Amino acid sequence: MEFNITQAINENLHMLAVAEDMDVAELTRQLMSVGFECTRCGECCRSRLGDNCVIVFPDEVLPIMEAQNLGWDDVCKPSTPQFIDNSKTLHSFEWELNRHSNGACTFLNEDNTCSIYSCRPWICRTYPFYLGFKDNRSTPMLNISECEGVGNRVFSKDDARELASVLKARLISEIHEEIQLLEHLEGYEDWRLYEEDVYTGNGVEHNMAVHDGRGFTVVWRYVK
Repeated sequence: MEFNITQAINENLHMLAVAEDMDVAELTRQLMSVGFECTRCGECCRSRLGDNCVIVFPDEVLPIMEAQNLGWDDVCKPSTPQFIDNSKTLHSFEWELNRHSNGACTFLNEDNTCSIYSCRPWICRTYPFYLGFKDNRSTPMLNISECEGVGNRVFSKDDARELASVLKARLISEIHEEIQLLEHLEGYEDWRLYEEDVYTGNGVEHNMAVHDGRGFTVVWRYVK
């Protein structure tokens, strides 16, 4: 699969300009019309209702490490590999918060509170809301994940405006990270999609490159 890095960077630069020019007033109105109040159910931190993977960037991992006195591997692990190259090296993009064997986030307390609440990642700060672009990449659209708290309470204008500002900042941060990641991908334009059932078996260990905005980190990862 050939990948045009220059085109991808240019597309992201366009989306960045659009995101930076976003007027939060309209987004504030949309949030006020929806409403939300967290019920402290903790389901977003578990896997019972579906995928609860939290993708994190390096600048999100480091504050957690500092606040909790943890190592990198204590906080996160490589995201699921997407591609494999001719040397059988797996390639993944960004990291994800660690989860227990039952799928629950390792930072979820027994009372459904978050042990890293003050430095939680963007995804957790804005859940269940996030912004994304349609195919024409002209306007960021508000998306809402499934959550029992949606519609429970009408946002005040101040609360809605604050959340709108955080959503805009998150989108800008995500695009910046994507551009930085792409800029480090020179020489990796031709990969094959990774199909786990084809390339893995019991006892197989793969060299794995995790790409992020800093470049890439090579790790050993046992793949079942």
